Amino acid sequence: MSVAPGARPMRGRAPGSPAVTVTDPVREPWAPYLGLRCAELGLRGLTRRGAYRLTRPLAAALTVGWRSHFDGLAANLEVVSPGLDRAGRRRLLRANVRNFLKAWIDVLQMPHRPTQAWQEWLRTEGHEHLTAARARGRGVIIVSFHLGAWESVIASLNDVFPGLALLAERVRPIRCFNWFERTRSRAGCRVIPLDCDAARAGDVAAAQRSGAAAARAVYRVLRQQGVVVIAIDRDLLGTGEILPLFGHRASIPMGAVEIAARTGAAILPVTILRGPGDVYHARAYPPVTVPAGGTDPETVRAVTRGLLGLLESVVAAHPEQWHVLTPIFGPPLDSEGGAVPAARAAARTTPARVGPAAG
Repeated sequence: MSVAPGARPMRGRAPGSPAVTVTDPVREPWAPYLGLRCAELGLRGLTRRGAYRLTRPLAAALTVGWRSHFDGLAANLEVVSPGLDRAGRRRLLRANVRNFLKAWIDVLQMPHRPTQAWQEWLRTEGHEHLTAARARGRGVIIVSFHLGAWESVIASLNDVFPGLALLAERVRPIRCFNWFERTRSRAGCRVIPLDCDAARAGDVAAAQRSGAAAARAVYRVLRQQGVVVIAIDRDLLGTGEILPLFGHRASIPMGAVEIAARTGAAILPVTILRGPGDVYHARAYPPVTVPAGGTDPETVRAVTRGLLGLLESVVAAHPEQWHVLTPIFGPPLDSEGGAVPAARAAARTTPARVGPAAG
């Protein structure tokens, strides 16, 4: 991959990470990174409960004073929860933003909180399904949506998921991404970066190369019988397939199922929800095995549709915990035209929001 003017290969990447080109941090603004570190230090002296108390007034202020920042989230929630009146949509958006802020707090307090503290707030279900998935001996691909509080469970279960890796978008500024990568690494999670700049620039060939590099890193983890976490509700590279989701067309990445078909890895659907008292509930579902020879497009689409149906039902029951801030839905299924949904264009042009939902 050639190096563009003003860019350079990232230094200090983990062994086996895909080689990508990133913007020179010297030329990027310092303000977001300084704000991130100030927030980290400011929350260091607060208890989890005390920090969470800040989220109610802050969510109210943000959804009123910075409403445009959440337009994509609001549009997604209207599809997920149709039929709400204006007041209902406003309440749902505010509840969602409040949970999103709690996830932010979890991330910012993670460097200063011992693993045992996170484990006290975690409840798990379906551990036998993880055991069954691992028994195949070909690695495990955990598939989910941007739902609940992934970061907290990563911190809680680093002894349960040895060799855990997370496929995540390389967000800007790069200093912020490096901070997230260090934080996740200390919690026992390796980050496989996915460089989406080429997709946003409309360079399809470069976007495909970036996806291929990330896929090779995923293969290496699976060959070592590791666990890879992949969210399938954002088509970051704009190269996904058009599939039905909540009665609309949506561009869905197929890489998780395609890799499972090629490697024999088990696919383990997992959901993370925040329950009463801010207790985390992690639930694993029965592992999905792609049929032998299932690399043909129809089989991949069928398996992906099954995963979408399972995860869609969880989001429908808990829309206040589904945090996707960029629009992902195209026209309704019963509408004419619109073969390429707005989601595909958004994936190429909309930068990720730096935070827990950026993965």
